[in-house]
Amino acid sequence: MRSTSARARWVAATVAAGVAALLLAGCTTETVTPDNSSTVVYAAIGADQPNPGDTVAVVQSATGKPGTPVTVGTLPSALTLVPGAKDLLVTVKAQDELVEIDTASGKVVHRVGVGLEPDAIAVTSDGSTALVANFGDNTVTEVHLSGFTAGRTVPVGHQPVAIAVTPDGHQALVVNFQDGTLTPLALPSLAAGAPVPVGTGPVAVSVPSATEALVADFQTSSLTPVSLPSLVSQVSIPLGANPTDIDSAPAATVTWVSAGFGITPVSLVGSLVGKAVPLGVSAQCIAVTQHQKAWVCSGNGALIEVDLTTGKVVRKVGLAGIPAAAVVADARGT
Repeated sequence: MRSTSARARWVAATVAAGVAALLLAGCTTETVTPDNSSTVVYAAIGADQPNPGDTVAVVQSATGKPGTPVTVGTLPSALTLVPGAKDLLVTVKAQDELVEIDTASGKVVHRVGVGLEPDAIAVTSDGSTALVANFGDNTVTEVHLSGFTAGRTVPVGHQPVAIAVTPDGHQALVVNFQDGTLTPLALPSLAAGAPVPVGTGPVAVSVPSATEALVADFQTSSLTPVSLPSLVSQVSIPLGANPTDIDSAPAATVTWVSAGFGITPVSLVGSLVGKAVPLGVSAQCIAVTQHQKAWVCSGNGALIEVDLTTGKVVRKVGLAGIPAAAVVADARGT
């Protein structure tokens, strides 16, 4: 609970009974349509040690059947789709590269050198530029997607592990693991603002609305809301398990967190934590679809599909390694 006042406790208790069921249902304000057979899940197979992976797995959502994996290089660490879902961008951590995959052909079409150990990526709202967070040298590198060339490299905090662009397109938010901070970068100038404290071991960031970002802190098992555009940290939300990733569907009222051995819903209105969906295996990352489904990267080398309306596991898809990140290319290009 984010307030200790008696009134706040009473309001939270009154609302909780009606909201708890909705949290588990992953309620959204969107119109839900059936899954389309063209929906594809991509997973970076890079976390399998001592034999690190070098591919991106391709899974058809409708059938759960893996397609032909795409070889990208050693230790793919993060994925994102260019708007329109025609191209997939992959950071290749052991080779200090950003790779572009044409999703229609399943082929690598471009690669470019960035900073040391790239570990996260985001695309600007106009789709023109990728921003790559480099864990190994404490920087962010811009990549111009029109020619797939590296541009400026700017310093941020120590060990950047996550990055997201605000809905208005005016800022990129970079999470720094070692510092426990968030570095705001003005766009398009890439000018760094004052660091914002967000915990002791933050690992993921999501911007589900125009007024708030959420930072997952692995060390303290909590989420820290950050008000936008003021960039002021709010009281942390205890989760009871170590979070690894955050995601939500467009226009959702609930965000989902992969944490511990399951996934946990958190209301974006009131920050109430719902009942976790147990998976029986460590949850490494999560990708939520517009159809109230989630694909979870598991620590035993599988993608697990969960129906968020029922909290039930739909299927488990075995992969040739441990998935480090996942993204869903929806039929509507999300």
